[in-house]
Amino acid sequence: MEKRSDSELLEIVTKLRNDYQPEAIEAAELVIKNRNLSADQIEQAKQEIKEKEIAITEKENEPLNTGQKILFFMFFWGVIPWAMAGTFKTSGYLKQYKDAWRFMKYGLFTFLGLNGLIFLILYFIFN
Repeated sequence: MEKRSDSELLEIVTKLRNDYQPEAIEAAELVIKNRNLSADQIEQAKQEIKEKEIAITEKENEPLNTGQKILFFMFFWGVIPWAMAGTFKTSGYLKQYKDAWRFMKYGLFTFLGLNGLIFLILYFIFN
């Protein structure tokens, strides 16, 4: 706990309290107490926590760009686009993950619809 920054320690004892074991929380509280943080330092640490939360939220809500949408639409099949979509989720880009799968579904349905239409046209032409 000694290696953690002030903002990380404050985050552990406040927002992430349920994610840590009681011994870790006690250790974090002890380190904060030993550092004798001033009110300004505490406010600065709280501001860092808020900025971190804003950055995470912006990252989660970042959409795919047009080129990526087209590529996922055209190449809906195969392991590579599926793996790329998976990396969006593991990297924290949740909207990009959802958009990638949505455009792969659009591509699949378009492919199936066009093939069905071509099949019907050919069926009626040759029968």
